[in-house]
Order: sequence, then structure tokens, then C-alpha cells
Amino acid sequence: MFDRPASQLVGWSLDRPVTWAELCARAAALSRQLDASGAAAVVLACARPFPFLTALLAAWRGGREALIPSSLQPEAITMLKGTGVAVLRDTDIDALSTTTSTLLNVPVAASCRLALYTSGSTGAAKRVEKTLAQLEREIENLHAVCGATLAGSSVLATVPHYHIYGLLFRVLWPLAAGRPVEETTISDPMQLRACAEKRGAYVLVSTPAHLARFPDLLPLAEWRKPQRVFSSGGPLDAAAAARYRAAFGQAPFEVFGSTETGGVAWRSRDGSAREDAWTPFPGIGVTLGADDALTLDSPYLSERGYCMDDAAELLEDGRFLLRGRLDRVVKVEGKRLSLPQLEQLLARHDWVSGACAVTLAGAQRLGVVIVPTTAGSAALQREGTRAVREALRRHLARELDPTLLPRSFRFVEALPYDERGKLAAAGIERLFAEPSDDA
Repeated sequence: MFDRPASQLVGWSLDRPVTWAELCARAAALSRQLDASGAAAVVLACARPFPFLTALLAAWRGGREALIPSSLQPEAITMLKGTGVAVLRDTDIDALSTTTSTLLNVPVAASCRLALYTSGSTGAAKRVEKTLAQLEREIENLHAVCGATLAGSSVLATVPHYHIYGLLFRVLWPLAAGRPVEETTISDPMQLRACAEKRGAYVLVSTPAHLARFPDLLPLAEWRKPQRVFSSGGPLDAAAAARYRAAFGQAPFEVFGSTETGGVAWRSRDGSAREDAWTPFPGIGVTLGADDALTLDSPYLSERGYCMDDAAELLEDGRFLLRGRLDRVVKVEGKRLSLPQLEQLLARHDWVSGACAVTLAGAQRLGVVIVPTTAGSAALQREGTRAVREALRRHLARELDPTLLPRSFRFVEALPYDERGKLAAAGIERLFAEPSDDA
């Protein structure tokens, strides 16, 4: 990953080209500062990818552990502070003197490690450790499956670099493949088009939340066509995938996995009857455990037989179908309900574009947040919230027991996704803290 010509372009930082020699010189200078400080670990609190990568290489050069906070909020960074821990920010790297041209000598893979912190479903920070050897194996798999799409392309992204998906797809994999990265995190499709005009052929690293919203802000016919679109952080809606397939000739390349597991499987919806099926990456074995939980034998993990919180169905061709999160199966008045199933049933209604189901009042009551379609918004204006709510309850009653019908509804323009394209639990909770006309 770290053997390349000194003059090779690794990307653009603050709209200025960065070569491998410059990146290495900065990392070497920072490593010497860390040596002098006696730091044993480094918190990578960098908002921009190139200062982040510089700090990561400097930490690894000195055999230090790199700590990646769950966010750049002060409390997430403060949690990782301690004796012998240095906190590095963009300004620390930008201020470096790079008078030396000494290239970086990265230690052997076994001595390089990092720890990511993810809040998960409980909100409590969870530490997930990775070695460079594990990360390199995952990068090899990514390159084996779809590396050809990187050839001759730059990498643009809508996702941050300090979570596992962004870390792999916009930092480490492009570095290993020798492809330049645009440092700007894209916030809207107009910005994407302008950036693509500057950088030429490109691939886009994004999420279902961004990909579902972008075509309504700028028609896909007006985009500069990407070589490939990558998506992770949740399943991409079939309708959204079809829009990109029609416009670009191929649906986004979706990656299923987690911070703990890395990428487990991939799919690119092709319009066939089994387009929902996932193909495991090379070397990853999948079986079913208790409650049909997807169980992994993966080269990225130190333990064999890792049990995920996802129910699955194995297919004869080696692929699998996901059947919902096991940690989102709840009991209401003694009856079991899969919240993903409830969301899928709602999404079948013409008035519903998106939905999120939650339990309220100690799991004794169900609430749903609805993003209405154009027809749904018209119905809300024409008939009112209560009438639409009761119509959706009647729709659900065709397949659900009456005790499992949600009582609390909230109608919003968009679900509260965070920077990773995941639903923010706090945002959902705030919606139900507000007054409503629920019965």
C-alpha cells in the first residue's frame, strides 16, 4: 500500500494537488514531533481526509495506535483523551514544516493498528479494533471485485472519512490503488457536478440517504456520468437503484457490513427477480445460526463464527437474502413484531416514500415516522393528519394483528439521517417528544 513513486498524485487538499512525496514528508515530520512528545497513541480528530491520512501514517510509522472517534464532536474526542494520548487536528498538520523529503518507512503490518469508536444502537461508544493486515485483506477483496472501475478515475465522496466505510473507500483503497481523492466532502449534486468537471472521470462514494435525495435536486441526465457509484450504510431502495441504472447503465454497487465486520457482501440491483440477493466477498463464508442469524467466517475478523444481528436466508447459488435486524424484533402486548417488516409494509402504500418504526412508552406502544410521497402530501392537505393516519392503519391491518398497529404517527419531509447516512436515534426520539393529535 505504501510503495509508490514520489511524484504520484494522491489527491487534492484545499483544491491543491498533493503528491506522495509531500504526504510522506508531512507524516515523517509529524512522527518526529510525536516521538519527542512521548505519545503512545494518537486521536485522529481531523475534519479533512489528508490531515487525517497524514496523522494515521505518522502514528503507524512510530508504532502508535491510531484512535478514530465516533464523531468530531468535543465530547467524542474528550472521551479518548488520557495520559500518553495526543490529539491531532487539521491545524496541527497544516502547520507542519516539510523541509525534509525523506519518504515514509511504514512498519510491518503486524505492528500497525487502529481503533474505531461507534455508538451503535445503544448510544454507548463501542471500541472496534482493526489491524493493518485485516484492512489490507479487505482492500484486496474490494479491488478483486470492482477494482477495474477505479482505473483512470478520481474518487469523490458524500461521506466522511472517519467511519469504516469512508476510511476504506475514500482513504485506504484509493491510496492502495494509486487513485487520486478529492478532499471535499460533497454536500449536494450541484457541488458534485462542479467537482467532477474539475477532476474528470470519477467514482462516487455515497449512501442510500444521499442517493435517494440527489436526483430530485438535480436530474441524473444533468450529471457528469460517474464510472461507478458505491453505496453503503443501509439498503438502497429498489426504485432509487432503478433510477441510477436507467441513467448510468448500472445500479450503484452496494456494500453490506458493519464497523465490526467490515464489508461482508455486495450487490448491484439489475432488475431481476433476485436482485435483492447479496454476494459474499471472496473468502467470506456465511452460515445461519440461532434465529437464522447470519454467521460469518471472515478473514477480516480474529474470531470464527461471528454472529451478526441480521436474520438471513441462504440461497442455493451461495448468495443470501436479508430478513431484517434481529435486534429490531420487539414484543408488544406479548406479540412479536419485526420493525423492518412494519416499515416495508408501510412503504408499499402509495402515500409513503419512507418510514421508520420505533417503540414508545417502554415498548408498549409503536410509533412511526413517515416521509410522504407527493400523493401522500396532497392527502395530508386534503384530508388531514388523522384521516391519513387511519388509512395507513387500515393498510397495515391487512397483514398485522390489531395490537401491532402503530398509534403514534409523525409526518416529516425527510428522515433524520446523520453524516454516515444512518438514522439518528436522537432525531427520531425528538419527533415523538413534540405534541401531536395522536389518539
